[in-house]
Amino acid sequence: KEYRKDLEEGMKGKGMTVFEDTPDLIRVKNAAQILNERQYKKDLETEIKGKGMEVGPDTPEIRRAKKASEIASMKEYKKDLENEIKGKGMEVSTDTLDIQRAKKASEIASQVKYKKDLGNEIIGKGMQVGPYIPEIQWVKRASEITSQKMYKDEAEKMLCNYSAVPDTPEMERIRSTQKNISSV
Repeated sequence: KEYRKDLEEGMKGKGMTVFEDTPDLIRVKNAAQILNERQYKKDLETEIKGKGMEVGPDTPEIRRAKKASEIASMKEYKKDLENEIKGKGMEVSTDTLDIQRAKKASEIASQVKYKKDLGNEIIGKGMQVGPYIPEIQWVKRASEITSQKMYKDEAEKMLCNYSAVPDTPEMERIRSTQKNISSV
């Protein structure tokens, strides 16, 4: 720093200018930087690798760094997607026709595969599947009988709470009118 200060004061005072970024100086700086990088790599190999420390793609730290880089990349991709595509008015959602068509095709393929597996695994091994199996019919019939029994029990309970209304003259007149209409 002192040398540089003296140089500037000495040169500037005598009418000379100092060119700091001449092509030769830039070339020398780049060469010094490359030399420093080579020296660093050499020191890395002798100091770290030579002492049995592992520096390679399989170390947990490097794997963790790669995973963090992938996650950051995915976040950047999603951010770019939102800015570039959604921001320009294009719609990217699950409601687009192509995505709906793809989902439907996937569901159909899944159903076809399920039916194929059903045919191979169950029916192919001699088992029956359908509403005509005696056990299924028996369960349905038992359910119907239980339902009818419950209905009848409810009806009997309701009859206890109500009584028959005696026929009034008006009711008899209505019945006779209905018979006359019916016979005509």
